[in-house]
Amino acid sequence: MIDFILWVILIYFVLRLFGKYLLPLIIKYYLKKFQQKFYQQNSNINPDKKEGETNVEFSQAKKTNRKTNADGIGEYVDFEELETK
Repeated sequence: MIDFILWVILIYFVLRLFGKYLLPLIIKYYLKKFQQKFYQQNSNINPDKKEGETNVEFSQAKKTNRKTNADGIGEYVDFEELETK
């Protein structure tokens, strides 16, 4: 009977130590592995970009084919106001 109680206490402490020290390390390892796999599959997401940071990239083809207005102020759109009944 005493052997049984000692085994239960020993198993309890082993599981407690495992849950406190080893389990978080194992979870951290698998989360890091999952995160790397996620960013490899979704290459358009940049994890190093800070929140609120804006980055505008233009390709060379768009720069050469872009039509600009002589004034550089944009395009004028004429519109009519419609009456509603």
